Amino acid sequence: MRLIQTHLRFLSVVFFVSLGLLFSTHLPAAALPINDGSVILRMCKGADKVKALSVMCHSYLNGYIEGAHHFSKGKVAFCLESGDKEKVPGALVAWIGTNQEALKQPAGAVLQQALTASFPCKGKK
Repeated sequence: MRLIQTHLRFLSVVFFVSLGLLFSTHLPAAALPINDGSVILRMCKGADKVKALSVMCHSYLNGYIEGAHHFSKGKVAFCLESGDKEKVPGALVAWIGTNQEALKQPAGAVLQQALTASFPCKGKK
């Protein structure tokens, strides 16, 4: 009897997990929230004071930077030298401060523009 109860619980868990996966894979892309410049600004503005924000900001930036370099196919728009990763949050906050329209733009576009302006590759303008 106990084996049957355990088996039924297992099957119900599998059923509900499968059901959740089924419905989550059919969400249209527009239904997924997209971060904008204001989200990035809030994360990175407090990065030097709040440990959790620092982790969030640096993780977000590192993910973007690695993705941008991976998918750039050798045509990167920005170049970070040794020690620059620690400067990125401050540079980003400063750039958004002078480009207020970036607050409503998608985060990826904001990061691309800010990093290109703040960390240009040598030999490029």
